[in-house]
Amino acid sequence: MNSQEKEVFCQLMACLVSPPDQEIVPLIRQGTLHALMLEHLRSWGGEERFLDGFLLDGDTEALLKELGETYRRLFLDVAGERISLVESYYKPWTQDMTCSLPFASERGNLMGDSALHLSVLFQEAGLQAGEEFRGCPDHLVIELEFLAHLYRGATEIDIRTFIRDHLDWIPLLKEEIKKSHPHPFYVSVLEVLDLFLKKEEGKRE
Repeated sequence: MNSQEKEVFCQLMACLVSPPDQEIVPLIRQGTLHALMLEHLRSWGGEERFLDGFLLDGDTEALLKELGETYRRLFLDVAGERISLVESYYKPWTQDMTCSLPFASERGNLMGDSALHLSVLFQEAGLQAGEEFRGCPDHLVIELEFLAHLYRGATEIDIRTFIRDHLDWIPLLKEEIKKSHPHPFYVSVLEVLDLFLKKEEGKRE
């Protein structure tokens, strides 16, 4: 993949971890999403079973309803699984050893160090998170959109640094998903994303 293809890939992944809409469902039903990801997966040496969740049947409305209800159960509903898509949730709230707040070293809180750092990065790049992400600028959707932005002109070192610093929590998110009776679609999304990030950072399994 060249830089432009990686930018488009990150934009697509940002859409896939957003609430599903009418535009993404036809790509699933027609097999376009599976075919695209299969091409990438083969170049990365990944297992084709990672893509099983992209092979979905059903008419557009039924599939949109199915994915929408699953997304709400997993990521939005208070009475649902409530799996967080926010980086701060998976890390200590701050690395500042002088912070005296009782929850400073705890996980599960928002607006931690990662959120503050991303806010600075956005400001330096002349970008601004949408209104719905003002309280969580380190939401996965925003991080993927920013990574897409980096592929437009940032150095390879800057890109790898961003992935290492801000997208190293995806394996933890994968584990949370697997505990929660996940829809195979979201399992596949995270498997593909994790594989891409590891290849980009230069990791090896």
